[in-house]
Amino acid sequence: MNYKELLFDTLEKLGTSKTNLGYDYIVYGLLLMEEDPHCISCITKFLYIDIANHYGTTWKCVEKNIRNSILTIWVSSNDRMLKKVFGRSSSDNRPTNKEFFKHTYEYLDTIKHQCAAGALHPRFFCLSCHSHCQIMENIFSQMTDFYDIAN
Repeated sequence: MNYKELLFDTLEKLGTSKTNLGYDYIVYGLLLMEEDPHCISCITKFLYIDIANHYGTTWKCVEKNIRNSILTIWVSSNDRMLKKVFGRSSSDNRPTNKEFFKHTYEYLDTIKHQCAAGALHPRFFCLSCHSHCQIMENIFSQMTDFYDIAN
């Protein structure tokens, strides 16, 4: 799985979609971080401005739409993913934009390295239509979570 697929999959599991105004900004921002992880240190001076220039808008618009997307993610209440990525649940305070980018980037980087090392399971595909099967992947994930708890 390449970085973009992993990114899209993670955002979907977190509870946001492409119809959310800040979705594209988050995706582009995380892709910029993939190229230069240090750009998060100056989020308003570099990251927002780069995103705004790419989409022909203002950095304030970028910041606001990303904040709204994070709110959407936080109220989606996918506590399992929130704990995996951010180490907190929906009942806790939502992260700032900078914390969101930092934790999401670190999560994606960890998963990317685990995939490269062969430590993660392959994606599951439906035998009849040959497309990704989210149901089988969820079952496998629940089984491995149960196995981890049992041991």
